[in-house]
Amino acid sequence: MNNPIKLRGLVLSGGESRRMGRDKGLISTDTTTWVNRAGTLLRSVDLPVSVLIREAQRPTYTAQISPDFELLSDLDLPVGGPLKGLLSFHALYRQNDVLVVPCDMPNLSPELLRELIDFYWEVPDAEAWVFEVGERVQPFPGIYSAQLLASTSEQVSGETLTRHGLVHLLSSARTVRKVATDGFAFRNFNSPADL
Repeated sequence: MNNPIKLRGLVLSGGESRRMGRDKGLISTDTTTWVNRAGTLLRSVDLPVSVLIREAQRPTYTAQISPDFELLSDLDLPVGGPLKGLLSFHALYRQNDVLVVPCDMPNLSPELLRELIDFYWEVPDAEAWVFEVGERVQPFPGIYSAQLLASTSEQVSGETLTRHGLVHLLSSARTVRKVATDGFAFRNFNSPADL
């Protein structure tokens, strides 16, 4: 696959992991941590990879993360959750669209990401490219355009965003959805019971 220069890969691994009770990015299965597995997945589709964490996690992640991945920290923004991570990434890569995967979706496959990237190239005038499972939009994995992140960043800095969630963002953007028939890949592992 050709490297789509404008598109970069981002792993979100900076959450609080309250329900899991430990840092999800550093959980190991099959001899690798979830954060490294997600980064390797993005590398397998020829994307440069950044990993976003909270600054307090940097010492631990520096020792555990693959040297092939760039480590970024959340900025101090008036939003939280995954949107904060996306906007923190955008502050550094203003010209880049981004394919985002969270560290806690270990069932994702390279084939699924390739399908999403193909969809991105097939529908170039959208602002976000995501999957739909059972008529529900799946924010991850998803591709978010630099244009969408720039306009969202302006709204956040001007405090005109009344709702800050990704689902709301997707509903108000030019979002295109690709129907996925198998929901298995989209399962988040949020608590010890999921392991």
